[in-house]
Amino acid sequence: MLRKIRRAALLGAAAFAVAGTAYSQNEQFIPMNGYWVGPYAAGGSGIFGGFIDYMNMLNARDGGINGVKLTWEKCETEYNNARGVECYERTKKRGPTGASLVHPLSTGITYSLIDKGTADHVPIVSIGYGRTDASDGRVFPWVFPLITNYWSQNTAKIKFIGMKEGGMDKLKGKKIVNIYHDSAYGKETIPVLDAQAKKYGFEVSHIPVAHPGNEQQAQWLQVRQIKPDWVILRGWGVMNPTALKAAAKIGFPRTKIVGVWWSGAEEDVIPALHRCGVQRFRQQLSGGQGDREVRVRQG
Repeated sequence: MLRKIRRAALLGAAAFAVAGTAYSQNEQFIPMNGYWVGPYAAGGSGIFGGFIDYMNMLNARDGGINGVKLTWEKCETEYNNARGVECYERTKKRGPTGASLVHPLSTGITYSLIDKGTADHVPIVSIGYGRTDASDGRVFPWVFPLITNYWSQNTAKIKFIGMKEGGMDKLKGKKIVNIYHDSAYGKETIPVLDAQAKKYGFEVSHIPVAHPGNEQQAQWLQVRQIKPDWVILRGWGVMNPTALKAAAKIGFPRTKIVGVWWSGAEEDVIPALHRCGVQRFRQQLSGGQGDREVRVRQG
């Protein structure tokens, strides 16, 4: 699932590049305002590294897009809102026409840039993340939350849980814990989860995890006290393997944890597998397509 989202991110962002260190008039500039260091580097470096490789491939194989070469420049944000704004201001006027788009890979930075991008007429591209109501282009004409948004994904997760329980009516009386990264990203689904709890009759508890997420003992003690039927994990970076280790420590079954797509890559689950001494981990696919099994050879 995450591979599909990442591949779509590369294709979707590149689709904006049509028109452009020392730049020539037949080049178009796309800033790489991302993060290669810090607790979220595993995700950021993979996605932005793939983006850069894709643009280099287009330039080498096709001569760019319609004869226009793609140029880029890295600016380190460290997944920090203030640095994200600083990188935007630094790169928005690069090249003959300025930044073609900004793809911050951060919901918090996206929120911080909406007004600025709108005023500057720079597209803010958020592929599978960002501000959900920005899907309404009549209100947010310069924000492009492509493919899907967090509310749609959350609905898929609740439908998946309902399917596992034997039907949406079986959600009544169930307990679901939402463990979320305490940031704009993590908080984005709280309103829709509350609305769905009221609609389907389940009880939802929201438990925040402070940045960067490598301390979760208190949160999982709360989980043990609540005794939920399911846990939704809205993690990113080091928060994900830390959560899986903490869940194993209190004996919460990993087959009852449904992760956001930012919690489902190999770099999220494999460190926890080795640490917890388990051989298999079944990653629930939020779209209800089934399960994926990751096997790890024990050393």
